[in-house]
Amino acid sequence: MTELSVNGADAVLLRRLRLLSVVDALRRTGPQPLTALARQTGLSRPIVQTLADELTEIGWVAAVAPAEPNGVGRPARAFRFRAEAGSVAGLDIGAHAITALVADLDGEVRGRSRITVSPSTPAAERLASAKATLTEACTAAGLEPARLSQLGVASTGVIEHSGRVALSVALPGWTGIDIPAAFADTVRCPVVAENDGRAAALAERWRGAGRDVEDMVYIHAGFRTGNGVFVGGRLLRGHTGAAGEIGALPSSGWAEAPTHLLGFSGLDEEVRLEQTAEFVFSRARAGDPTALVATERFVRALAGGIAALVLTFDPELVVFGGGISRSADLVLDRLTAELERDCIRVPPVVASSLDAEWVVLGAVRVALDAIEARYFATGISEPLAPPPIAA
Repeated sequence: MTELSVNGADAVLLRRLRLLSVVDALRRTGPQPLTALARQTGLSRPIVQTLADELTEIGWVAAVAPAEPNGVGRPARAFRFRAEAGSVAGLDIGAHAITALVADLDGEVRGRSRITVSPSTPAAERLASAKATLTEACTAAGLEPARLSQLGVASTGVIEHSGRVALSVALPGWTGIDIPAAFADTVRCPVVAENDGRAAALAERWRGAGRDVEDMVYIHAGFRTGNGVFVGGRLLRGHTGAAGEIGALPSSGWAEAPTHLLGFSGLDEEVRLEQTAEFVFSRARAGDPTALVATERFVRALAGGIAALVLTFDPELVVFGGGISRSADLVLDRLTAELERDCIRVPPVVASSLDAEWVVLGAVRVALDAIEARYFATGISEPLAPPPIAA
């Protein structure tokens, strides 16, 4: 009896793996005829045809209208992955703005919304604004929030694996907020929360300068500096979710760095806090010696913590993102020179190729990764579940 049970489980697992190989091929390459799918999966054409028909019945795959035949015989059958079989949302809850994106299962954005908030906004009001922003993005995508398959939320602070904010110094009243529980009255789907720096790192490796880089340090630089570290293609989160919080060390220099920009004597009174770095850097480009000194001190303060990450993880690449990356022309050469003083080996340091939506795009990736884990995980001896909308 035991042997029959194990063999049965093995058969289910083998079936699942074969189905997933077809799904993966269609997601990577787009609509494909059966012959091409057989070649990509290494399975015979009859087996692939059976699998594609089963996936169509489950709801993950759809048949594509056949092309006009070029010669004798019927046109080849073709299939595509049904990216519309579910919808995910990414939400960036920041100090100055809240942004939401709604995307299909291929990560194509179908709706977006953004509102401005104040750093002093109370937690309850910030959450209400976040829900309103999410609802507006869903409306733009043509669905209700309750129809989402997964929600990814990115925000500042140390965020535990459960989604609870263990510590936040930037947002008033944010420490202790249980993010998944806070959205239970708005969505019915699972909610995953992530630190904003790590979310931005995910976006950079997904669609930015770090695409497909296995070992990468990402620096999310603004008036607060965060980071994300990939080792062997995996994002490090740590035992409780506090991995990489190097800015907590005074010796890292990250807490000190913004003071060199805020203390610039040439600041105009009408310059808002979030505009300070851009203002100082623009003056530095114009040759203002005081602004150049402020820029150099800012970079030197950042370099200590970045050097510690480089020495610890020996990355293939360092990607410099966040608002400060818009001034890469002033920062990167100075940063590289600072790293060369302390590091055994300095990897290439490049600016992010994304623009403005680093964190919210990373929140979308967080949601998509959760979908991958829930529906497309290998090694599970269970039949492939139908997609969220079809369920």
